[in-house]
Amino acid sequence: MNASWLRQLAFGVRLACRGGVTGWTRVALTATAVGLGVAFLLLAASVPNLLEARDTRVAARVDGAGDPDLPDGTLLVVMTDTEFRGITIRGRLLQPQSAAAPTPPGVSALPKAGEMVVSPALAKLLAEPGSALLRARLDYRVVGRIADEGLAGPGEFAYYAGGDQLDGKAGVRRLAAFGDPFPGPGPDPRLILMAVVAFVVLLAPVAIFIAAAVRFGGESRERRLAALRLMGADLAMTRRFAAGRR
Repeated sequence: MNASWLRQLAFGVRLACRGGVTGWTRVALTATAVGLGVAFLLLAASVPNLLEARDTRVAARVDGAGDPDLPDGTLLVVMTDTEFRGITIRGRLLQPQSAAAPTPPGVSALPKAGEMVVSPALAKLLAEPGSALLRARLDYRVVGRIADEGLAGPGEFAYYAGGDQLDGKAGVRRLAAFGDPFPGPGPDPRLILMAVVAFVVLLAPVAIFIAAAVRFGGESRERRLAALRLMGADLAMTRRFAAGRR
């Protein structure tokens, strides 16, 4: 792009800025519409990566592959999921059998008996005045937070609590490591396709908004472009002036 083209585009921008209230309104509407369109496109493009990252975090914390025949030195796990006012809370009781016991993803150290680490969403819920029943149900001392890599999402309600005398209890599992030994192939392509189609449908009103913004004040724009043609501007120059005005 040479200097003359840049001057012509800059002249088109100056014309747009000197259009009074109508010109500024048109510029603001066009900028808003284009910004919304770009935001939707970026969000649609990030959906596959978001789903894949979520599946990876969920697979890394799987604790359902316990083996009762594992030797000592492993981790005892009991599932303690619960619900509170329609909210599902993922919970696990943990008891290490040695210092080499594995820790869940997002947890720096295993909680001791009577302690628990919670997700940020659950910590916020426990702190609410109306959650006295939940605090009584989860009667553990909060000693830490579960990091992002140990959660399916930022809004997940989850905790890991320390237990004792879990050996022999119903539902107890022995783990040598966390993680799914047979991870799946990744996000369902049909789910990704549905998400992309949904974003495309949402883009339709944005496209209409952009078209309406471009047509706003069209008569004055056409008059100015016609005046430029009469002053000797060729078709290519007029197009560059018009591009600067958009």
